[in-house]
Amino acid sequence: MIIDVNEDVTSVLGELKLAGVDGIIGYLNPLGMNAKVMTKARAQAIADAGMTLALVSEGWGDFVHGGISAGAGERDALAALREAEKLGLNVNSGLPCIYFAVDTDASISQVNKLVLPYFAAIMRVFDSETKCLVGVYGSGAVCSAVLAAKSANMSWLACSMGWRGSVDFLASKIWTLRQHVPSVVAGVHCDVDETGVPGAAYGAFRPFTAVQVAITEAPPTEEQKS
Repeated sequence: MIIDVNEDVTSVLGELKLAGVDGIIGYLNPLGMNAKVMTKARAQAIADAGMTLALVSEGWGDFVHGGISAGAGERDALAALREAEKLGLNVNSGLPCIYFAVDTDASISQVNKLVLPYFAAIMRVFDSETKCLVGVYGSGAVCSAVLAAKSANMSWLACSMGWRGSVDFLASKIWTLRQHVPSVVAGVHCDVDETGVPGAAYGAFRPFTAVQVAITEAPPTEEQKS
């Protein structure tokens, strides 16, 4: 099972593993550290527990604060690569992916004017700096547009099916990851995620190791989805 979580779960990794969790998605923040940001100590604990880590970069994640633009894309890409290296991501092993979040229901105009330039800037940095892949997190409209523009390699569909294009994108089955509605696993408030193809790679890595590890995951149960 894959979960994304915005808190420190170091003390309950054993319980999460017993509940079937083998992959954790943690946060980066280009604007600085806060309580939800993945740290080196947390990443090491995840590796020691035999789990994988995937990363998503999110500052404001919206348009109100100017967090989605071409300039923000270059800033966020450079910050993500710098911080991911500290978390034991080895860009020369396998195909790790860092996702970038557009955590709002973007209009078509916002997608064209802001989201696409944002991801184009991220892709330019990644192409010149690293072998790491780019992932997009957001609505169906955001994910489909960014993939069509070849400005992301992987997509992670947000849980809000009321957002623009999300129902159709879910039905298309071309997403890499799908986020389910918030739930509780082993006492931890989190979101359960699934891959489009069970066991497929989604850019996770084993921190501080030289090899990329693919985790075979079982689809979430109905109880975990609710």
